[in-house]
Amino acid sequence: MARLRFTSKIKSPFVIKTLVLLLVGSLVTSLIFTLFIIRTDSEVPLAIQPKVHSDLVNQPMQTWEKSLSTIFPKDASNYSVNTCKTLPSDWVRQENNKQGVQMTNSDWQHLDLSTINGSALWLSQTSANCGDKVEIHASLYGSKLFTFESGPRTIEALRIGWYGGSGAREIWKSKPIKLKQFGIKKDRNATRLIETNWPTTFTIPITKDWTPGFYLVLTRSQSGVIENAAPLVVHSPLGSSNLMIMHSFITWQTYNSFGGASAYLGGGATKAEQRLSRTRVSSFDRPIIGSGGFSIHRDAISLVQFMEKNNISADQYSDIDVETFPSIIRSYSGVVLGGHEEYFTRRMMDSMIAARNSGINIAIFGANTAVWQTRLTESPVGKNRRVIMYRSATEDPVIKLDQVTIKYEDPRINYPATQFTAALTSGVHVYGNIKAKSIPSWLKISQNSSINGISPDSEVEKYLPTAAAPPKVGIIFAGTLNFRDAAAVGARPRISPVANTIWYTTPSGSAVFNAGVMTWSCDMIDTCAYSTVDEKSRQVIDDVSLQVLKLWQIKGIGKTLK
Repeated sequence: MARLRFTSKIKSPFVIKTLVLLLVGSLVTSLIFTLFIIRTDSEVPLAIQPKVHSDLVNQPMQTWEKSLSTIFPKDASNYSVNTCKTLPSDWVRQENNKQGVQMTNSDWQHLDLSTINGSALWLSQTSANCGDKVEIHASLYGSKLFTFESGPRTIEALRIGWYGGSGAREIWKSKPIKLKQFGIKKDRNATRLIETNWPTTFTIPITKDWTPGFYLVLTRSQSGVIENAAPLVVHSPLGSSNLMIMHSFITWQTYNSFGGASAYLGGGATKAEQRLSRTRVSSFDRPIIGSGGFSIHRDAISLVQFMEKNNISADQYSDIDVETFPSIIRSYSGVVLGGHEEYFTRRMMDSMIAARNSGINIAIFGANTAVWQTRLTESPVGKNRRVIMYRSATEDPVIKLDQVTIKYEDPRINYPATQFTAALTSGVHVYGNIKAKSIPSWLKISQNSSINGISPDSEVEKYLPTAAAPPKVGIIFAGTLNFRDAAAVGARPRISPVANTIWYTTPSGSAVFNAGVMTWSCDMIDTCAYSTVDEKSRQVIDDVSLQVLKLWQIKGIGKTLK
């Protein structure tokens, strides 16, 4: 197989390389934003804003005691029968022995999923069972801005894993195809919805040859350059492993800036104008770029490669699967969350709390988890294809307390994520070190352990002993960090950017681990371009993570931990 090629050729020491990559990606994205996004987004005047209505009444905080009675929401429909073949107990080892693509650590570190290099694509669904058919919608993109390669493209599906260090295996590949360039539809109203109606380029049948797991479906130029990629989860037969991973497709979509705006920023000359022109409705019917693509690499690819490198089996799902079928969690002893799972529907939130109440363990290898309450609606392609995010109780036309798109900790709904995370965000874009505070007896690491060089891209959480939080929490690591920017961006009022890595148990026997550092998943493995910790710190992260992943496969393990 031909060696995969990338557009970046940076060769420098690890930390410098990481910072340069971040800077280059930011500059490229900003250039595209300046040349194309701002100009097209000006079609919707800033004066067009959501209608404002009367405010909501503040609610009493949901208490820990009351949360102990939370049960799983009902499934929205019947879970489809999965025809994927039954996985043997040693399937990860067998999969690792298969031939992977020709990629090195350096190749993965230079892989850029945040920009488009000539063609782009999106998929008709975020996850699939064997027997499903997934539609690929592809187009040339960006030819008016830059000169990209001419000629046909191929579309490929890579399964992310370890494969002896190559990091992925090719499962499907199209013949060379000449793509056409299609347009982008933008709603001329306050939602600023950006969507494409690109025709179907291919329909891929998900056969039994597709080993369940996390996939990148990508477009590639004739010279081998990866131009864009879309994530896809292929489900295992229910309960094939003791652990399940929930990937944060909803969060990736809110950060997706394809077409000119994300759920954070749109076009404009100032930050204030850019915030006003953000989308309030983000569609899956478009490619993923910007911070959305960046996060896929940092939070999902790193976690999956680390787990399969260490022969740890996990069934994988999208967060939309959990929104639709909360009952799938019952088939597992532990739920694993990676990186940056910032946006939760109420059904997802209640599912995590119900899992915690059912002896099902939770491992959060990240931070800034379940901050915003969001909701989903349909697009022309199907159900749950649009993410609603107003960020204002007086702008959101829906005022139901379990639907309005504001922070969970907002007094208007007062349903903080501490019910299962035990911590809330204390700093955004912070860096520094954390050191051991109280190592529990079940965790076999040195009492002098520390994690140094946490990335300035990171967000961190701190244990807050409120009425919604568990009353007894162990703090494994702690440290006061520094803000990357002069202004304390994202800081909670009167709270220093303190990072806490914590754990606790529940009356049901569930054990919960919360890393409290957003880049934890990335720092597990050196295939991640954005890791900045030293090798000694990485070993600490790996030791902790592997012990958690091993123990958390035992349902109710919390009853034995001290």
